[in-house]
Amino acid sequence: MALDVVRITRDLVGFKSPSLESNVDVTLYATGILQNLGFEIEEVPYLDDFGTPKLSVVAKLGSGTGGLSLMSHSDTVPAAKEDGWTNDPYKARISGGKLYGRGACDMKGPLAATLCAAARFKASDLIAPLYLMVTSDEERHALGANRLVRHSRLFREASRGYGLICEPTMLKVVHAHKGSLSAWITSKGKPAHTSTTKGINANIKMIPFLNDALKLRSTLLTSKRYCNSEFDPPYSELNITVNDHNVAINIYPARSECRLLYRPMPGVDCEEVIERITRSARKNELKCRIVRGGLPLYTPIDSPLVQTALKMTGKRKPNTVSYGTDGMAYTKKMPQLVVLGPGDIAQAHTADEWILLEQLHKAVGLYERFIEHVCVRNLP
Repeated sequence: MALDVVRITRDLVGFKSPSLESNVDVTLYATGILQNLGFEIEEVPYLDDFGTPKLSVVAKLGSGTGGLSLMSHSDTVPAAKEDGWTNDPYKARISGGKLYGRGACDMKGPLAATLCAAARFKASDLIAPLYLMVTSDEERHALGANRLVRHSRLFREASRGYGLICEPTMLKVVHAHKGSLSAWITSKGKPAHTSTTKGINANIKMIPFLNDALKLRSTLLTSKRYCNSEFDPPYSELNITVNDHNVAINIYPARSECRLLYRPMPGVDCEEVIERITRSARKNELKCRIVRGGLPLYTPIDSPLVQTALKMTGKRKPNTVSYGTDGMAYTKKMPQLVVLGPGDIAQAHTADEWILLEQLHKAVGLYERFIEHVCVRNLP
């Protein structure tokens, strides 16, 4: 069955699915296509922390385990006309060889390319199975992918094979990316009018912690043990944000919050980073919550998947990137992973986000060749 990658991308963009809203409708649209193609569907639904329904799915064509997985997500970052969009972000438009719309690049266009590539094959064609994964909440610490890793029977089967995370890389092979580590630090005060001197300013206890965080940031930017020369830049900084939610300057702030984000690279031990954060919070009598958002992804260059991907794309060497993907969750159980998808990551999260139509068509062809190689011919 032949599917039109441009039409499907336009349809997917038309579903509003920012991470703080439900992705169920857009995921069911993709699931309907897969069911019509003869895929077995496994749904992993859940309610997020705000009670919003979310849905991730794993679809399988063929029998056995391992094979090839094409991995996408159906959520996006938010978009609104006032953010600088020229047109409605959820009405895809085509101009100058580009398709515009929220998620066109990150990553409803890549998802459409996987659906169209899969449509060229029947179960009877395959020696090894083909899996498609569509997750929720990738933009929120890969929450949907983490649920697949914990709860999906089909993911366990697929984890023995190759995984292509189809995020935008301009169809270049990415074998490594950073992980995610964050901390939430909270100080409590007592509100009162500042003229009374009877309140407690929640920011006061936070100030020495911020000094410690600044020293840690300097260490992370300069110490060799936190650097990795395979990345550009070869370090990750500690991003520090502060908010006291105060409504007026003449009121003692009752609460002060500091959020830290660090993106560890492969080979970097985060335990000392966590210890320094928690020790400073303890010393300053602050509440501290550590969130291990995900592991760095690293598949060795000489691994079978990386070498196969280089041959398929005609590239001489793979790349590393500084952002993260669902691979932060998948790599816990699936060792053979690369990031390989159409579009430019520079377009992700921007107003008037777009993807080149040429990239979409090339991606369909590339994924078809991968399926042929791994699932039909059962080659390494």
